[in-house]
Amino acid sequence: MKKLYSQMTREEIEHEMKRLREEMEQAEFPSQKAVLESKYETAKSYTLDPADFPPGLYKVHNVQLPFHVVYLNGIMAWGTLDGREEASFPISMLTRFQA
Repeated sequence: MKKLYSQMTREEIEHEMKRLREEMEQAEFPSQKAVLESKYETAKSYTLDPADFPPGLYKVHNVQLPFHVVYLNGIMAWGTLDGREEASFPISMLTRFQA
């Protein structure tokens, strides 16, 4: 049985991220690549400290609208896109807007 990312050591997660990157390079279809990218971002989030992502305004990788983080639940940031649409993203996809 495969371990959950939350049960893996940092080394196991890094190995999984490498495997996922290799699979992304081999993906034949955009939908395959999108699924692998999602898994990669989720795995990468487990290598980050959620405390480094306080509520506030962020840019999300491959998303045009600004994302206002209201709270975190584990590795997931929850909030609103452009102040209207509720959304959540793995913390690895966030970059803090500079004031």
